[in-house]
Amino acid sequence: MTMFISDCVRCGTKSVQHQVTGQSKYGTFDWEIMGFCMACGRSSIYEWDAPGSAAPMDYDGRLGRGNSGIIGKHPVRIATTAIEISEHVPSRIADLFREANECRQMMWYEAAGAMYRKTLDVATKHIYSHDDRLEGKQPAQALRVRIKSLGEMKILEPDIVELADVAALDGNDATHDVDPYTADEAEALEDLTQDLLDRLFVRPARLAAVKAKQITSGQRKAD
Repeated sequence: MTMFISDCVRCGTKSVQHQVTGQSKYGTFDWEIMGFCMACGRSSIYEWDAPGSAAPMDYDGRLGRGNSGIIGKHPVRIATTAIEISEHVPSRIADLFREANECRQMMWYEAAGAMYRKTLDVATKHIYSHDDRLEGKQPAQALRVRIKSLGEMKILEPDIVELADVAALDGNDATHDVDPYTADEAEALEDLTQDLLDRLFVRPARLAAVKAKQITSGQRKAD
């Protein structure tokens, strides 16, 4: 059995055995090897510099030790999958959310958490600059204070205020906490942020479109 030892970037287990299940040669002594983590069963791809003409799976035992070649320190980064974002989400906010999602897919969880927080930060500032009820008012610098103010002014419903505050606090953890921000935490914050964008921009736009159609057809009077 061919294997190597590395931290698993999929589950976070340190110095865990990976069993090699695939190999691909792209240079004279340059290979990519795929191995699955014995802790979580998920696979990662690493570069392997061969010491000679033998393929990695010709070795019986551990790669990257002694005369069995050199394993790359970090896994090969695979291109991310584009996430679909509603056209009703303003482009700047959509771009931030897309960047945060790409960071999470690339397993840069702390960067993802910080970007989800920035998405919420810019989204709440967008409300101040585009809602006629807030004309002449300046947003608070602190995100959580700004969210609370939007609730007190009845701009945001109480459930949205609560959801946004939870997301903001979690984003603060990703930015400032000493402990590593995990994959599960980043995924949970993505779900929260996506739900907020839906409530802040997508649902109101869809509701306005339905009302406009009803007014046009005579089913509803214009406000």
